[in-house]
Amino acid sequence: MEHQPIDINSWDRRDLYLHFSRLKSPHYAVAAYVDVTRLLEYKRRERLSFYLSLVYLTTGVLNGIRNFRLRIIDGQVVIFDRIHTNFTHKQPGEEVFRFHTAPFEGTLRQYVEATSEAIARQTTLFGGMGDIPNVVYCSCTPNLDATAISNPGMEDPDDAIPRVNWGKYVERDGRWMVNVTFTANHRFVDGYHIGLFFERLQAAINSL
Repeated sequence: MEHQPIDINSWDRRDLYLHFSRLKSPHYAVAAYVDVTRLLEYKRRERLSFYLSLVYLTTGVLNGIRNFRLRIIDGQVVIFDRIHTNFTHKQPGEEVFRFHTAPFEGTLRQYVEATSEAIARQTTLFGGMGDIPNVVYCSCTPNLDATAISNPGMEDPDDAIPRVNWGKYVERDGRWMVNVTFTANHRFVDGYHIGLFFERLQAAINSL
């Protein structure tokens, strides 16, 4: 886990950080639709998991925006060199889901193929890299066009791990859309950064 400390006194968002640190719950959520038409075409052409492909693209975008790599470790604000993927999944025919932490590495195909093999072998509730702070939590509700999704366990104001949730993709005006809910800690992330995330995620999908 490579990370560097942030000097609060010289940090450009010092005042914002201190302002939102006064709150018991500095977390907030933003939801918006993303056009996944190109991702569906790519998934069918390349025969790759839509879900894991979106997890990979989401994590890639977050790694490119500095604020999403900020965390608090032992009371110190730090920035990680890289964040990895943490997501829920379940096997066909099962109702109980599991958690898996996979390294964010390789091409989209390499990631999806390696991660698909890893989760197919998983038999425990938690699998993969274990409990690490430099991740993004992703989850999907595939049978519901959810317009907003909340997350449990957001009581710790020091929790800076982003949560990205989405429902099923639906057709609207000839395009396939999925609603994505992004939950962040306002001590580190503003609406500007979440807006960048949605813009860059759409661009990443469109480039497939």
